[in-house]
Amino acid sequence: MQQPSKNIICVVVTYNRLELLKEALSAIGKQTYPVRQIIVIDNHSTDGTSDFLASFDGDGRIKSVRMSTNTGGAGGFTEGIKLAAAESPDWIWLMDDDTIPSPTALENLMGYTDILEVGFVCSRVEWTDGSLHMMNKPGIAPDQSAKDRLFGTSGDMRDAATIVTNASFVSLLVRGDMPRKLGLPYKEFFIWCDDSEYTRRITDGGYIGVQTEKSVVLHKTARNYISSLKVVTAADAWKVFYGERNESFIRRKRKSRLSFFFSQINAFRTHAHRIKKRHLPKEEEQALLTASRRGLWAGFTFNPKIEYI
Repeated sequence: MQQPSKNIICVVVTYNRLELLKEALSAIGKQTYPVRQIIVIDNHSTDGTSDFLASFDGDGRIKSVRMSTNTGGAGGFTEGIKLAAAESPDWIWLMDDDTIPSPTALENLMGYTDILEVGFVCSRVEWTDGSLHMMNKPGIAPDQSAKDRLFGTSGDMRDAATIVTNASFVSLLVRGDMPRKLGLPYKEFFIWCDDSEYTRRITDGGYIGVQTEKSVVLHKTARNYISSLKVVTAADAWKVFYGERNESFIRRKRKSRLSFFFSQINAFRTHAHRIKKRHLPKEEEQALLTASRRGLWAGFTFNPKIEYI
């Protein structure tokens, strides 16, 4: 096991997935580059997770916090990042409870952390069959020229790296000073878009995001999917509301009032078309249409504020 030169705190957010949480914690504990501490945010699980985490009381390596209610992934990561940042770590490693990192996942992320311009580093995220997980593909920067400046014109580090604009909280290594400089994620997002907004805030702030193919993690979801109106099921219509609302808020921040208004009107039309084009049973179609419209309307007034430490 490599002797750590940097202080790393890992944040894991969990909700009612005890067996996966056990697997994730075991994998984190077997890293060739060890973390100093794991902070587990339990989003008010009801499956025995709290009893399991209580067994680590007195073990300084694992700290658990049980939320009084389910705050969603956004609320969980906000709380975890806040607690981690209070310890002044060099880097904070973020992941869900269904993220299973390979033994060298963290070590291969760490190779990029000596570069001052790098604000975050993320892993290659695979599904159970070894294919790329569609949900966790980062936003690729159109300009990759920074690779030569940062990593040289050749070599393993350069070859494995891709400059990215945003990424998911599935094995994301964030500089420890980012929460103090740029604030915390929007806990009010509940689910969807909190990670892409936060990492985009980092790159918009002048820092560089990097994905490395050498760091590999498994995202152990039931299926390999992407959060899209083209494939989302009616059972997840409630998630569509949050996605539409949160994306609308992000658009509103980046556009003029008039431009945002017309973009919303266009979204009402195009999103309804995508749903209807699927020719779902009437009840399922209506559930998705209602959630989409509600989210888009909420996007006109939804106005969370960045929380700073």
